[in-house]
Amino acid sequence: MFNRQWIWKRRSSSNENVRRKDNIYEETVRRSSRTLSTISSGHKIQRIESTVKLRRIQSSGRRVFVNLPLPEFALTSKGRAKETYASNKIRTSKYTIITFVPKNLFEQFRRPANLYFLGMAIIQLLPLFGVKSPALTLLPICAVVFITALKDAIEDYQRHKVDARYNQNITHTLIGYNNTNYPETSAKSNPVASLFSCFSGHKLTKKESHDTINQESNHDVSITTDTSNTQSNHNDNLGTFHPSLAMNARVGDFILLRNGDSVPADAVLLSTSDKEGVCYVETKDLDGETNLKPRNSVAEFRHIQSGADCLNECHFYVEADAPSPDLYKFDGTLVTLEKSESTDKWVEKSKTPLDINNILLRGHVIRNTKWAIAVVLFTGTDTKIILNSGDTPSKRSQIDTEMNKEIFVAFIVLFTLCLVCAIMAGVVRARDMGNSASLLFAAQSGSPGYVGFLNFWSSLIIFQNIIPISLYVSIEFVKTFQAYFIWNDLDMWDEHSKSPCIPKTWTLSDDLGQVEYIFSDKTGTLTRNIMEFRECTIGGVRYGDNGFSPESEGARGARLRKEKQNVQTASYEEGQSSYISTGRDDDGSPPLINTDQDPLQDGDEKKANEEHNTRKQRIFEEYEQILKGLFKPTYSSLDPNRLSFADPQLFKDIKNPDITGRLEADDKETEQSNRIKEFFMLLALCHTVVIEKIGKDGKVIEEEDDVDEEEETKAQPTIIGKSLEENADHDRTQAGTSQNTEKQTIGSSLRTSGSKLLNATGLRSLKKSNRRHKPRKSRGEEFDSITEKNTPDRVDDTVEVQIEYKAESPDEAALVNAAKNAGFAFINRKGKMLTVDILGQEYTFELLDVLGFTSDRKRMSVILKRPEPWNDIILYCKGADNVITERLDHDSKQQTILDKTHKDVDTFSENGLRTLMLAYRRIDNEEYESWKKEIDEASTATEGRAEKVAQVQEKIEVNLKLLGATGIEDKLQEGVPKCIEDLRKAGIKIWVLTGDKLETAINIGYASNLLDSEMQLWTVRGNENANEIIKNLGDISEKLDKIQNEQGNDAPEDALVIEGAALAHVFGDPEGRQKLLDIAVRCKSVICCRVSPLQKAQVVELVRKSHNVVTLAIGDGANDVSMIQVANVGVGIAGQEGVQAAMAADYSICQFRFLHKLLLVQGHWSYVRISEMILNFFFKNVFWVFPSLWYQIYSSWSGNIFYDYSFLQLYNIIFTLAPIVVLGMVFNMNRESHA
Repeated sequence: MFNRQWIWKRRSSSNENVRRKDNIYEETVRRSSRTLSTISSGHKIQRIESTVKLRRIQSSGRRVFVNLPLPEFALTSKGRAKETYASNKIRTSKYTIITFVPKNLFEQFRRPANLYFLGMAIIQLLPLFGVKSPALTLLPICAVVFITALKDAIEDYQRHKVDARYNQNITHTLIGYNNTNYPETSAKSNPVASLFSCFSGHKLTKKESHDTINQESNHDVSITTDTSNTQSNHNDNLGTFHPSLAMNARVGDFILLRNGDSVPADAVLLSTSDKEGVCYVETKDLDGETNLKPRNSVAEFRHIQSGADCLNECHFYVEADAPSPDLYKFDGTLVTLEKSESTDKWVEKSKTPLDINNILLRGHVIRNTKWAIAVVLFTGTDTKIILNSGDTPSKRSQIDTEMNKEIFVAFIVLFTLCLVCAIMAGVVRARDMGNSASLLFAAQSGSPGYVGFLNFWSSLIIFQNIIPISLYVSIEFVKTFQAYFIWNDLDMWDEHSKSPCIPKTWTLSDDLGQVEYIFSDKTGTLTRNIMEFRECTIGGVRYGDNGFSPESEGARGARLRKEKQNVQTASYEEGQSSYISTGRDDDGSPPLINTDQDPLQDGDEKKANEEHNTRKQRIFEEYEQILKGLFKPTYSSLDPNRLSFADPQLFKDIKNPDITGRLEADDKETEQSNRIKEFFMLLALCHTVVIEKIGKDGKVIEEEDDVDEEEETKAQPTIIGKSLEENADHDRTQAGTSQNTEKQTIGSSLRTSGSKLLNATGLRSLKKSNRRHKPRKSRGEEFDSITEKNTPDRVDDTVEVQIEYKAESPDEAALVNAAKNAGFAFINRKGKMLTVDILGQEYTFELLDVLGFTSDRKRMSVILKRPEPWNDIILYCKGADNVITERLDHDSKQQTILDKTHKDVDTFSENGLRTLMLAYRRIDNEEYESWKKEIDEASTATEGRAEKVAQVQEKIEVNLKLLGATGIEDKLQEGVPKCIEDLRKAGIKIWVLTGDKLETAINIGYASNLLDSEMQLWTVRGNENANEIIKNLGDISEKLDKIQNEQGNDAPEDALVIEGAALAHVFGDPEGRQKLLDIAVRCKSVICCRVSPLQKAQVVELVRKSHNVVTLAIGDGANDVSMIQVANVGVGIAGQEGVQAAMAADYSICQFRFLHKLLLVQGHWSYVRISEMILNFFFKNVFWVFPSLWYQIYSSWSGNIFYDYSFLQLYNIIFTLAPIVVLGMVFNMNRESHA
């Protein structure tokens, strides 16, 4: 009794305080919620009228707790979290077990024919019409529905298997961490457990603890948690990262990401292997851009480098706005808490604002970063990339749509026949009623109207085969065989990935033959995202055009265009047949495309390859001999298969390895030698690349950096049961085998994961005891067992010291690598000190300033202090040719070099190479000091900081001396130019939709034959003023009209390039949409750059609906999913980094060039065969119905069945099905070579 009263008093006295504390906390929450609402509304994305089916977005923000209990208001009465989060499991399939039957029946009975046959079956079941076999009556419709459902089930089952394979990707999550965002039932909802805890003095565990919210007088939010008096035994795996399935990642989980890993969910970056907390990510799956983007970890947690640190030192919650599809914006706050020593309560420590630079998005790929630790914030359908993609649609082919119209016409004919029969039956009945003898032979009784009414429905049964019930199922059957033929086509077999073309939607094969517009992604679809340094021009002298590298795709396209133009001109002048000049056959039809010829090959290719290999070997032998005579190649590769640039003339012009320190010289040869050295020094120093030294085993060699005293005293992660060195050795021996087992099922992963557990103690005392005994080696050394990978293919045996460069963009890495192979190797970066090996001798430069590259500046500069023999300050600058030209010091001597350089740059561009111009300038010490003060002031300005910094940067980048230019090839997919050329000959228009910048998109356009030098290029750039963009489009339309009126058929071909920022305004204005369509229709090529995934879908939808044409969208990344789903036919490129495009697509191929066979042959065949089958189907049914109609005339319109009822029902289902289906499967009006 006493104890019970004490408990009651204790609860009574504390109840008011608890309510007061809850109210104060809730007021804080409401204030935070208003802030989140303001943030969300301030960055709301403008929605445009569109039928693109996007996923629903939540209207409120969220608060995620890490190593903190949930407050009272966030729990239900049963102790569960009120807010639930989406699962990280991704589903691209259409059906589930529960929804299959209703959804599939709905899809099938959307067809008017199926509804008609269902009604006919119901009518025939009525006893009035004398049909005595219900089973025979229901057989046709049931057979059609069952076969179609079976086909849909098999098709969707394949999608489920792909989803399962994707969802079983491996990530690493923290063991021993209690994610309070998913609490178990608390003790608060269990009075017996609470009473027992009061009597026994035993405190409940964290999962059962009672959470109380407190508020201090200084308004700091405090959270009190009951802790255990007796500490339980720690699990052996406490504080370890263990392999788990990506689909099991939950909001609030700690995840460990390795170099090359794809981020499984949107997450806040806490710490990385870099001491500055920088993590580089590749975003091409999201926005199509190839440049690496830096992401910054939260400053308060950059010291985190183990699982134990995550458990012991991470106590915070994150406030974030609602999930948003905007890939470039995020607003949130990370609130850190610490335990008060006096009150033993959690109190607020600091608040850190979060933006998009602190967030890793699903689809990002970790690059140039050994490991990174993050906390999951959004999962599954709440992630940005999934919000940018719609639900999997149910697509219908054009044949199906047209069939509905034909069925409607057939129904009108059927209704007319039935009406005629009903009227005639009524007339006959009226005549017979006047003759009593008719009772002996007339079957009808009743009034003429009643007899006519019954005859109408009887005629409907007799003539029902006018609308063929088995036509749809026959079409489905034939399309299934066509899908098999496509899958079995060896011309679309990719030897590298061992994969065929995989049809995932079997009902769209006929649409492949009707495609009029192709919308293609660039990165990973047209290109391979591999940059190679091909050529350069230095001082007006061109290097690299000696035939060492094979002809680039862009150069080949340019050559073929010139050859074609020359042939046409010669043919015209000689007065020969206009076949070549018009590009048409004698009958005026377009020339036939020879599809027997592979787009990659012609008759002389084998011979050309042999000649090229012989020439390449001869050039390389001379190159190697001169190089070794000039310097010892410590870092330069001598593997001809790894070199894309090898010109012996370059080293002949260098002459000697001496560095004079001056560019000017008395003779031209010495001056050219100095200019070449300055050129490659610029390439070796003007960048932001990171160095990795590769050992002979293919692993990265860790550099021993200087560590300050504070870092030296930090706890070193330790391994339970063995020393750090022993564990590291053991883990490295297992790393090679772990790669092959990672992507097996989770059971297998768990069985084989013993060697991959990252054991680290959770006790700070143990870590402290190891500080003085364990020397620090590297950050996060405990992660070595899962971050190290055996990659023997990357080893170059021809170099003494192998160096790899990791850059923000692949073209920057290609430039630095080219300088290394030329003898100017960037070998070390320590803070501001850069070390370069120049022709065998090392020099250390001091980096004073970096003027970074932006889309507005279009250039990058570095300011360096050079050692002996220079002893000066120099500015190196590289950028677009027009930008650099504006900043050159134009003297007469330099003008000659500039003219030659511009000529070479034009040649590079015609060959599809990406060009950069290089220049330099020496700076006096006084000038630099004065400029440094200005840039420091501008960098700390409170208003207009960006504009002021840009103005100061302009001051120093003037009066530059030209060195030369570079040409880099963005490697195209094999056969892309030839494939595009053939598709255009077939009358298909091709649009490129990319997230890359405008200049890059134009270069690829030239390389892939989308653009040529004779085209008139119209450019629409983004602008904040929508009216200016609409006016610009209007001006372009007027100019096109004027050119057409003046020049007629002699007018040059046009191409349109438009930026995504301009499209955003165009889509919001009906007039702008119409103007864009008017211009695009008259252009041979259209390129949309800097577009978001949603904009890609809107472009496809705009063209598809406005012109009522069949569209095809092709891409390889998650950013292409939306347009793939919106297009009539979606094609995904498999075998690249991302697999989501291939998962969501209707057809999956491995190379862009396979579109050549898929559309021009298989698509053409499918369309012709289906069309012939449908025509024959109606033909045979008309012949079947005609005798029945004739019989009605001679049977006094009695409504009797001419055929046996079983023949009537089974005529289309069994008796005449096979010939028509065979015709639809194998009919071919043309040979493949002229398809």
